[in-house]
Amino acid sequence: MRGIQAAALLLAGSSLLSRILGYGRDWLIGFQFGATSQTDVYQASFTLPDLINYLLAGGALSVSLLPRMAALYAEQDADPAKALPDSRGLTAADRVFSLIATTMAVAATILIALAWFAADPIITRFFDGFSPDKVAQTVHLTRIVLPAQLFFLLGGLVQAVLLARQRFAAMALTPLFYNGGIIVGGLLGGQVGQIEGFSWGALVGAALGGLAVPLWSARKQLHFTFIWQPTDREVRKFLWIAAPLMIGVSLTTVDEWLVKHFGSSLEPGSISWLMTARRVMLVPIGLLGTAAGQAAGTYLARLHAEGKRQELSELLAGSLGAVLGLSAVLAAGLAVSSHQVVSILFEYGHFSPHDTEMATLALLPLCAAIPAWGVQQVLARAFYATGDTWRPMVATTIITVVMLPVYAMLASWQGHEITGLCLAGVVGISAQALVLGGLARRQLGLSVQVVGQGVARTLPVALAAAGAAWLGLRGGSALHALIPVSLPKFIDRGVALLPAAVGWLVALVVVGSATRMPGMPRPILRLRDRVAGRLRK
Repeated sequence: MRGIQAAALLLAGSSLLSRILGYGRDWLIGFQFGATSQTDVYQASFTLPDLINYLLAGGALSVSLLPRMAALYAEQDADPAKALPDSRGLTAADRVFSLIATTMAVAATILIALAWFAADPIITRFFDGFSPDKVAQTVHLTRIVLPAQLFFLLGGLVQAVLLARQRFAAMALTPLFYNGGIIVGGLLGGQVGQIEGFSWGALVGAALGGLAVPLWSARKQLHFTFIWQPTDREVRKFLWIAAPLMIGVSLTTVDEWLVKHFGSSLEPGSISWLMTARRVMLVPIGLLGTAAGQAAGTYLARLHAEGKRQELSELLAGSLGAVLGLSAVLAAGLAVSSHQVVSILFEYGHFSPHDTEMATLALLPLCAAIPAWGVQQVLARAFYATGDTWRPMVATTIITVVMLPVYAMLASWQGHEITGLCLAGVVGISAQALVLGGLARRQLGLSVQVVGQGVARTLPVALAAAGAAWLGLRGGSALHALIPVSLPKFIDRGVALLPAAVGWLVALVVVGSATRMPGMPRPILRLRDRVAGRLRK
């Protein structure tokens, strides 16, 4: 468990730094261009590349290949003779990687080329609310970003090799290089007033962070040879596991596409407001759900390969409890202070107070989806770690199809279109989390009782944290009114928000320690025990 905690801490730290860089990227876009038709075009230009990535299972290739690599390395560790290279200098693990990487690289190159030529009609059809000029601009930016998917795909396969050996550094560094590249590109492009600098930055960042970093980390671990045998048994087994991730859909991905599709028919700036709110929401999810899922998934794969089902079930329940508890408390605090958070993060330059109001309308309902979204990150990784991709993807595909008319209906909610789109996502993501939890109970032995006990311990903490944050905001407003001098904008808004953050943290520590909420950091629990011991004396 300590290894998982250390890995989760590393990945959470990486996620935090990545989110900071991501915030810097979004802040720079908002500062230079505001929330306008131009930023809507930039946001829309990632839709087709993301679709290609999804069709190739690029974002999930590491978890698709991980179970097989973990099993091969477990065999090598148990029998060193199996680690001996063949006549080409390849071990069994090297050969499997080379077969799969060759096949996927060829498929990706062909698909990306087809998408590049077909970008115009696809984008015209998908963003039917865009004018011809906006479509042309979107196509231009899309074609810049498309090749990045090849880097992400190959890098994802290399990541599987590293994760099978419990090496997490490359995964921690990848998003930092990617977001850093976007910022540098935006700064260079912004000097001439061109938003496409961000697109070129994304391409360079993908080459460096998505592929170069994993390759460098695996340079002594991995040996690759071009082997074109797409009908090989190992390739077929891999495709069987990855196929549901290619042909199935999940609202964790499709929600963004639907938001952009329906947002293209709303007033200019709507896609930018929705994406701003979404990225704020994804910060706690990245810090908790994604980091915990990535770390736990690696160890779950090893436990599955070793046939330790009971340990796997216990580890899954513990990870879910921790993510659910902390994400619910974070969601409560963010919901109460959503307007102030958006204002202090983005309301600079061309990002106006009206933009803050509209982004807040989207963020407030999205906060309700944070716990379910975080839980789903862990559950999905648990299924992938055991090589079971069909059941969860069939379930999430059915839910996505059922939710399509709900999105369409709420997107036409007169006067509340943005809030309606976000509420549709909340309903769909929550339904997916519940269904995946039920499947995990049946297939992985997940203890509903353990998770339920965690929920019971979490609810009072979330309520207390929300109440403390609300009181802090009132106190911050009163404190702000007493300051006789004019302060810089960032400090001025921070004065009003700081008491809310302090109140939220105090409530988390005090009430969370009293209820033994899952996920409470060990130093806090030890401090609580020491204080309780001294009080008893």
